[in-house]
Amino acid sequence: MKEKDTASNLVSAANSLDAVANVEPVRPAMETVLDTERQKDADILLLRNGDKLTGTVVNEKFSITTSYAHLDVVTKHIAGMNLEGGANNIESIIAENNNRFSGFIDDSFISFKLTNGPQLEIRREKVLKIVLRQRSQDMGEMKWTPFIWLKNGDYFHGQILTKDIILSTIYAKIPLDFATTESITLIGESNPLLTIVKMTNGDSVHGILEIEDIQIELDAGSVIEVYQDRIDRIFFKEGHVSAVATKNHFALVEKGSFTMGNTWGDGKSDEKPTHKVTLTYDFYIGKYEVTFNEYNAFCEATGRSKNSDDGWGGGIRPATYVEWFDAIEYCNWLSEMEGLLKAYDSEGNFLDKDGRVTTDPSKVVGYRLPTEAEWEYAARGGNKSRGYKYSGSDNVDDVSWCRRNSGDEYLDENDIDKFIGNKCKIQKVGKKAPNELGLYDMSGNVEEWCSDFHSSYSCSPKTNPYNSTNSSNRVIRGGSYQSHASETTVASRSYCNPTHRGGFIGFRICKTL
Repeated sequence: MKEKDTASNLVSAANSLDAVANVEPVRPAMETVLDTERQKDADILLLRNGDKLTGTVVNEKFSITTSYAHLDVVTKHIAGMNLEGGANNIESIIAENNNRFSGFIDDSFISFKLTNGPQLEIRREKVLKIVLRQRSQDMGEMKWTPFIWLKNGDYFHGQILTKDIILSTIYAKIPLDFATTESITLIGESNPLLTIVKMTNGDSVHGILEIEDIQIELDAGSVIEVYQDRIDRIFFKEGHVSAVATKNHFALVEKGSFTMGNTWGDGKSDEKPTHKVTLTYDFYIGKYEVTFNEYNAFCEATGRSKNSDDGWGGGIRPATYVEWFDAIEYCNWLSEMEGLLKAYDSEGNFLDKDGRVTTDPSKVVGYRLPTEAEWEYAARGGNKSRGYKYSGSDNVDDVSWCRRNSGDEYLDENDIDKFIGNKCKIQKVGKKAPNELGLYDMSGNVEEWCSDFHSSYSCSPKTNPYNSTNSSNRVIRGGSYQSHASETTVASRSYCNPTHRGGFIGFRICKTL
């Protein structure tokens, strides 16, 4: 790209801010939050002792101290609050517009008026989650503005107040025009950060931002200043919402070690020998398998024919008849939509941040299929694992759709004649219980593609393993609605030719943090 053309495309920041501010809001319905269905006429309080209360949260606002700012969020703009804490003692507020703020919620008491009773003052440490009623009438007050995604996993919309942002390249200092900017990606952990600016005309410009922090007026209230090294990406495309934020359907998997393979002494030969695996990096993984709704959006955007749903209705059922190469193209498409470098080349090799082939999944920036080791670690519950045989339980029926429970009648799964006539089918995602990380359907429903080629295990310890040695098959994990229960354990393995389109094979995506 010529310097003159670049400069002409990157001017008038103040005018572009006004243009973005005038975008009309188009809000997707948010019927669930924190894995809980929201009511239309009452707020829900979930307590640590297992009690569930319905009524009205009386607090006018809540305060949260994050790693990047202290902010107040008006209650009418909140969809849910998670006070569970977890391993890192991180709490969060989810706003009506699907924005997420994590840190420590400062309020000592929750004022809660029971539906048929008095107003209670409940200490915060007694509360697990707060799920507020649907407030669609309030969404119009919150304009659709640039979308900011932070490195700690938080994301939010807000008006960027900082003006005269300059990108310093090796050939020029370029003032950024948000009207012609699609996204800004900041790479690294400390200043100065490599910055990639993607333009609406498809051009990309590399350089360094000549500012330390960016002032943002949040849609959910408050004006904050965020240091640039806390920011992962900023999106300026009108109406854009990250797939991660829109669905709020990713779980954090923290690094750790585990024993991979069949640790119960049964199972098939390719689940052995057991061996120690260490993952030295954190990653996100989808709470759900990619659905027909999500995959069809990819098909429409890329001019592909939509896959069959076997007459069951696609919607939020897992997308099937997806070959391995289709799945990685979906990942690359999603990366490009969000301003990320793609994870795969045309041969299916992993790519690092410089576009070079790598065999280290921790170096991959874009969306991708999990490695087999990542998949099993996540299915086992990561560093929160309780050692279950199936993903989330030792009772297969709690967590898995398999041949004995996916049809009209509950079957003896060895009765093949009844299985054929029992109308077994793929189920909507998220209907069974989740595992320790909040992941659904890791056991059963549909088998899931992994990035690796299939090969036999060895007993030697592995660190960040990924099998890139070419073979005729790629790994699939988890079992399906057609599988025996024993084939849906967290250790069960299978494989398939990457060009095969199976009505029982789908996928979920992940991303290195």
